[in-house]
Amino acid sequence: MNKVIELIQQRSYGAYRLCPPLEEPQLSQAMTMLPNDLLEILKVSNGILELTTHPKANDGKPFVIGSILYPFDEIVSQTKVFNELYTVEGIVFAGNGAGGYFVIRPDGNIYLYEYVGEEGEYYAEDIIGYISKHYG
Repeated sequence: MNKVIELIQQRSYGAYRLCPPLEEPQLSQAMTMLPNDLLEILKVSNGILELTTHPKANDGKPFVIGSILYPFDEIVSQTKVFNELYTVEGIVFAGNGAGGYFVIRPDGNIYLYEYVGEEGEYYAEDIIGYISKHYG
């Protein structure tokens, strides 16, 4: 299994859900636009959902509260929105839950953009660093 997914399994205490793998025709499109480490994750799970439980919601069964990693279609749509707002090159792969964007820049580093007009804050060297910091 993918190293990032294994790390999520170790750190999230079972509060996640894998999705079916990315398939054609999206796979071909993803191969032309995504960095390899993100592409490899989507080949195993097209997005990773964050779950929680509450005794008064959904009969106490786990339910989705957000995405640890966006599915490909959301990566595409959020990247488009980000590029229009910030005019910065990068791929949005997750959000911070408060309207911010986690972005893989062309150099492979990950930045958090929370406010239009800002330069972004360095967050991690790669996706493994992002998972380690964000879910550590």
